Amino acid sequence: MGRWEGLTKTFNPQGHYLGCTPVHMDCYWAAPNVWHMDEDFDTLWETQKRQQYNTDFLVEGNNTSCENALVKVMGVMLTSYNYNFIIESAVSQSLVLNNHYFLDPDTRRIITHKMRDGKTTIFQIQDFVRVVRP
Repeated sequence: MGRWEGLTKTFNPQGHYLGCTPVHMDCYWAAPNVWHMDEDFDTLWETQKRQQYNTDFLVEGNNTSCENALVKVMGVMLTSYNYNFIIESAVSQSLVLNNHYFLDPDTRRIITHKMRDGKTTIFQIQDFVRVVRP
């Protein structure tokens, strides 16, 4: 939870660097079993436009989920430092596989694999630093 600042680095399926963009994220508990995320990409790779997501996630045990017009998300906590998410994105028209690794309480790396029609379109790495604690 808190305010996170990061950088998204994008690679093609062959692993060649394509570019990067800043991403900003605020996460906080909205209710005992609901957390809210505001995520703001300066430029989303697929659209080359600014993209904002404001999403409420329902938490049940180690699982979390949400669904709105932009995304459908299923997530699971494997350990207290590793989370996996499967995202169906209406924005990028892709299936997004995210692995979140907390390197320490204030540093997070997200490794993303995006697919469309069963084929990889891009890989992304997001490195975040928590700049404000709740």
